[in-house]
Amino acid sequence: MPPDWLARRRRLDSVLRLQASVLLGDPARDEAIPLLADALSDPDDEVREQAAAALSEFGPEARAAVPALMAAIHDESVVVRRRAIRALGGMGESAEDAIPALIAATEDANSSVALQALASLSDLAPLTASALPAFLTALWTGDVRFRAVAGVALVRLGSAAVPSLLQTLLYPAPEVRAKAAHILGKIGPAAVDAKPLLEKMLQEKDEAPRTAATEALRLIDGR
Repeated sequence: MPPDWLARRRRLDSVLRLQASVLLGDPARDEAIPLLADALSDPDDEVREQAAAALSEFGPEARAAVPALMAAIHDESVVVRRRAIRALGGMGESAEDAIPALIAATEDANSSVALQALASLSDLAPLTASALPAFLTALWTGDVRFRAVAGVALVRLGSAAVPSLLQTLLYPAPEVRAKAAHILGKIGPAAVDAKPLLEKMLQEKDEAPRTAATEALRLIDGR
């Protein structure tokens, strides 16, 4: 029986070889998916971290690993959680079943994990209309990073996000109103229902909302 450290080293080396085969385009790389999925339950943090990182290279091809990646969202390691969430975000429709788990992860105690969950949900839009409350919460109460990611997601949701953004134009904080106007402008003509409120914003005393409303109206009108 090899010492524990040697067994761990062999497991890690095995995962690193699988990761290399993915990056180098090995024709047999599809055989790596179940092995990497199994490695997500390895007792060693570093093995799980590398397995999650390797699976993110497969995109939709890693459909079979979705259950293991969903379980990894609850891993004790912050790095494993973040990498598993990132892998799911790159899987398109293959990760549709994971959307509720990703929405829950936007409330992770670690801000980097919560931000990655928001980014992955954004990458999966427009499948993630159910994540609209999470995007809005990030827009209303998040820091600049969370607001930026939420903004991209809301633009991708397009007309589905417009009713909620109309309410956000009435939010107390001027920077949030300005961000909502900016997003509506990015959505473009599909946000035509926002024009009355945006026109009212032109009379605001705060410069940021006024400027954002002016630009949004121009874009919504197709100018």
